[in-house]
Amino acid sequence: MKLLPYGVIVAIFLVIEITGVFEQTMMYVAVPTLMGAFGIDAAAVSWTITVFLLVGAGTAAIAGRLGDLYGRKKVLVVLMIISAIGSFISVIAGNFEGILIGRALQGASTALFPLLVGIAREVVPAPRVPVLIALTTGSALIGGSIAALTAGILLDTAGWHSIFVASGILSVVALLCSLALPRSVVAPGRKPRLDILGGILLAPAVAAILFGVNSSRSQGASPLVIALILGGVAIFIGWLVLELRIKNPMFNLRLFKQRSLTLALIATALVGLGIFAAAGLMNAILFQSPTELPIGLGLTPTQAGLYGLISGAMGFALSPVGGKVAAKFGAKVTLGAGIAIAIIGYLGFGISVHNLPLAIIATIVTGLGTALILVGVPNLIVEVVPPQSTGEAVGMIYSVGRTLFAAVGTAVVGILLASDVVPETTAPTLTAWWSTIAFVVITGILALVATLLVKTGIPMAERGSVVEAVAEVQAEEVADAAEAAEVKVIR
Repeated sequence: MKLLPYGVIVAIFLVIEITGVFEQTMMYVAVPTLMGAFGIDAAAVSWTITVFLLVGAGTAAIAGRLGDLYGRKKVLVVLMIISAIGSFISVIAGNFEGILIGRALQGASTALFPLLVGIAREVVPAPRVPVLIALTTGSALIGGSIAALTAGILLDTAGWHSIFVASGILSVVALLCSLALPRSVVAPGRKPRLDILGGILLAPAVAAILFGVNSSRSQGASPLVIALILGGVAIFIGWLVLELRIKNPMFNLRLFKQRSLTLALIATALVGLGIFAAAGLMNAILFQSPTELPIGLGLTPTQAGLYGLISGAMGFALSPVGGKVAAKFGAKVTLGAGIAIAIIGYLGFGISVHNLPLAIIATIVTGLGTALILVGVPNLIVEVVPPQSTGEAVGMIYSVGRTLFAAVGTAVVGILLASDVVPETTAPTLTAWWSTIAFVVITGILALVATLLVKTGIPMAERGSVVEAVAEVQAEEVADAAEAAEVKVIR
């Protein structure tokens, strides 16, 4: 198989990843505009975000597994077509119900990243895989800030339809770029019977838990919230039992017999609970609350967004460095360094409640730590699992696990911030602020311990200049040919 130039591969990956980031980010900016356009409240508009995340969380692991079995490029193209259709439905329908349907279809773009990680092992030599993954995750940091700014300009100048037109055009461009990727490498031999029930059960289980956790922010421990979470957990347990009992499951949970992969899942869950979950809420409160309150710098949303853009840009710039460290010394080093740096950044939030320079430094430090974490997790998974299982492992741990635990963490952070408020306001006191920081630090330290316990594998830079997925398939073909020859001789 002839390899494309590395720069071309990087460009294709960035276009695809930024498209997904734009589709996710644009709705956060559009909430006030849609409230005015359709005469509905914020709770109703938030469904455009919730339905996107629900579909994405339920799709990511399934798409990763199907890509491993039948070809990642095929599945990638199908998902981008679905996403593009969702954008155009939102424009053509012209009503809020149509937007919800379109956003559900756009949620398919959340499943692109696990496929890209698997494709990385098909199209570049092993030593270059970590940096390619790092650039892809780094583009999400700066891409989110640019997407928010771009969406804001479009909303101000051309109305809400324009953001869906833009996302549709981006999806088509990304789709055309993906067609330039080489044909996917698929393991030879007869494909196992597809475990349809296993694929169907995971999505509603994750969606019910995620929806229940999200709803708890506004409804508390209502009967509906409890029923959703308990129902989702029950379905999830049933799914686990099914997948462990059948011969050819949709998801090979036996991969988690590897101690390092289980520890990677634990570290990802703990980082999602604290470091990832707290960032959005704490940054908004710190930068935009009035200076008269215990925590607040009194900035406008635009000013706060500018500092977020600077942090994202620096995170993107650091990402390739994290990838090179992962390639040479192992992803464990990158992930551990990221967690430690992020913890320091959150501690900085505690002493910068009325100090803008310190708050900017803390935000940048936290952003740099987050960038390294985003580089470290998928690269750690790549080091542990064989190429043929990359998509499902990244989908389960990085996409589903991170999303699910970040949702739970956001609810916990919200409760902690509201545990002690200034009288006659909803603003947190310093006690609530430091309680939240303590939660983030504790979960971060536990994540760091889990990371340090991971058994160091062979760094990608020491695996030779081979394309791992191709080498794996070639080895299987040789083994199959030898087995067939042996059977022929016996006969």
